[in-house]
Order: sequence, then C-alpha cells, then structure tokens
Amino acid sequence: MTKYAALISLSALLFGACKDRVLTVAGPLPVNPYDSLTYNDSIVPPIPVDSNTFLGIHKYILSTRCAVPGCHDGSFEPDYRTVVSAYNTLVYAPVVKNNATNSFTYRVVPFDTTMSWLHERITTDDAVLGRMPLYDTLPRRQVQMITDWIAGGAKDIFNHTPLLPNPQPTFYGIVAYLTSNNMRVDTFRGSFFLNPFMVPANQQVDIWFGVYDDTPVPVLAADNKIKFSLDPLHFDAAPFNNLLVQSTPITAPAINGNLVPYYLHYTVNTSQFNSGDVVYMRIYVKDPDHATATEIPSDSSPFYFKTYFAFVVQ
Repeated sequence: MTKYAALISLSALLFGACKDRVLTVAGPLPVNPYDSLTYNDSIVPPIPVDSNTFLGIHKYILSTRCAVPGCHDGSFEPDYRTVVSAYNTLVYAPVVKNNATNSFTYRVVPFDTTMSWLHERITTDDAVLGRMPLYDTLPRRQVQMITDWIAGGAKDIFNHTPLLPNPQPTFYGIVAYLTSNNMRVDTFRGSFFLNPFMVPANQQVDIWFGVYDDTPVPVLAADNKIKFSLDPLHFDAAPFNNLLVQSTPITAPAINGNLVPYYLHYTVNTSQFNSGDVVYMRIYVKDPDHATATEIPSDSSPFYFKTYFAFVVQ
C-alpha cells in the first residue's frame, strides 16, 4: 500500500468513527416553555401618574406647557426638562426676576402660596409682569393642582417636604491692628502654607474675624468665643475668651443677598506669650439656628488655614 493510499484509508476510518458517534432523538423535541413568552410591553398596562403630585404636575403641566423651545427648556431657570431639574430650580430656589417691590425671595415656599413666586406668576393680573405661561393661561384645574401642591408642603416625588437650607456661619477674613498706634499687622505674613502674621511682644492687638451668616441684623448670638493655643491640634485645655460682635463695621459684600457680614472682635495682650511663640487661634461662632457653635478652623481644616489663624510674637 502506498503512503497516499494509507492516508486515505485512515481518513475514511476516522470519518466513519465520528459519524457512528452522532446521537439522534426519535420523535418530537421537548417543549421549551420560554418559547411561548412574549415581551410585548403593550400587555403591561401603564401605571397612571397622580396629577396631584409633583410628578403629575411635571408630566401634565410643566413638561408640556412650559419646557418648550426658547422657554424653560434649559435655556434659563426654572429648568423644566426633567422632574428633578424642575423641582431643584423651584423649591427654595432664589428669585432672579422679581416684581417691582421685590416681594419674593424664593420661587416656591412650602405651605405658603402667597410667598411663592411660581404661584404669583401663574395667577397675576399685572399687565407689565405678565402671566405664565407666556401668551397662554393655565386651566383653572391646573392652577389648583399647583396651588394644592404648594399648600400641602411642596413635596418631592418621594413625598418628602424639604427644609430651608440653613448654613452655619462661614469665615471670610481677619483684620488686626496694634491698639497703641492703629497700625495694621495682619498683612505681614510668611509663606502660603505657613502664614501666621507678625505681632510685636508686649503689645495689645485688636483682632477682627470676619464672618458671614444668614442671621439678620443686628447681631449673632452673644456667646461667641475664642481660644489660643501653642499647638495647632490641641485646644481642649485652652480657656474660652469672649468675643464681641459687631455688625458690618467695615463695608463687606453680602453673598447672594442673603448673608450678613459680621466682625467678631477680641483684644489680645502679647505679653502673655514668649518671643518666637506661634500662637494659634480658634473662634466658636454661635447663631440662633444651631444648637452648637461652629468651630473655625476645625480639626479637619487644612493646615494652611490653621496657620492663617495664627500669629508669631516677635
């Protein structure tokens, strides 16, 4: 037998062996229960949206009547493109375009239609201001839907009534002068990351700490304090000293028109420290809206901020 004949015989043998191993099933194939399933969405009835909720107000009013091209489609606020953007730019969102007397602070105030700019805009008869939607009028039942939603607490899609944001006092600057000659000393500092200001030994120094808060004029709470320590991380053993509160002794801008600038004043005598001491300060600002005072800076503040609240005795 030649070499090629042997190869052909071997191939035929292998092919025949493979063919003999093919399994066949007599009769019909078993039924696959998943073959009969249908995934047509039309067989699942849609869940109706309650028109008395904000989801319903957005679906039936804001998204169809107001989020049109050139209006509240993201071109400007309120943004009615989605239910989330609509809610976040309405409830406790500041008013940008107000009435002639600036009567409104927020677009929607939960439980109060008279202070809600949205309600004013859809019900006003002011010919100059104009009623919204522009060149149109909402049906009375839709106006009532919005009115009831606001009066019921302006709840979100999870049925929660929001709370007005209440920021804690925030710091915006330090000013320090020598009591003897009124020379400013807080401007003489070191590097950015190690930047206490320089004060002479055996001198009285008047320090003002600038603070913003939403507490109205005239003052914050009376129990504002200050501590001094030679260790930037340990203030627990340091005694409290009283800070005096002044409302805007120097012109300072308000933030968003809602926050009031304050200066908290303390006079420190540097004779209680040694020459070369780096003295770190922390202030504790108490406003009527919070149970505890706000510590500035705190343990979690960056180190350069802690050194900003410090002075070096010369």
